Amino acid sequence: MIRLVIVEDHPAIAEALAALLGAEPDIRVAGIATGAERAERMIDELAPDVVLCDVMLGGRDAGFDLVQRCGGSSRFLMLTAYDYQSYHVRAIRVGAAGYLSKMSDAKTIAATIRRIHAGHRGFSIDVLRSASQAPAPPTRREMQLLELLSEGATNDEIASALGIRAKTVEGMLRRLFDRYCVDNRTQLARYAARQGWLQSWVPGPAG
Repeated sequence: MIRLVIVEDHPAIAEALAALLGAEPDIRVAGIATGAERAERMIDELAPDVVLCDVMLGGRDAGFDLVQRCGGSSRFLMLTAYDYQSYHVRAIRVGAAGYLSKMSDAKTIAATIRRIHAGHRGFSIDVLRSASQAPAPPTRREMQLLELLSEGATNDEIASALGIRAKTVEGMLRRLFDRYCVDNRTQLARYAARQGWLQSWVPGPAG
């Protein structure tokens, strides 16, 4: 019997997943947590075989942090509505055992849980290919620039906020344009949003 904990911050979705997966003859839902802190305590107490974990918890990608804290004791299958290339990379880097879209049906999720429980990885070929082809992520300073850019700040305003010269901002932008093959500030902000780097740009409540 596979002991499963579900981590999902939308109670209705969590209950639906529990009902669907609990109907499988070899899966027992040992617990449901709707937040990262509760999930961490539950995983520590119940020591489940597999954790089905939403990436977005409480409006941020806290699911990855949970894997890093608890992945040594349980195997994590990430479940998300977001198909960001950067998320594919992070899931692999933090040690998740698999990654699935929330569009997956119950049979696919159950089959992947079984695969992970058996010691195999639950990443599709598409996710692995996407992760292998992912561009280098921004540095911390570049992320600060991107966040200000996404808020509509001018080069002078970015320079003032970061404590650097406007010419330095221009140089950083040119390097980012070249690295990510974009032509202007708007395209760069959109690209960063599509990669999931800008939390403020993540749409909708479901993670």
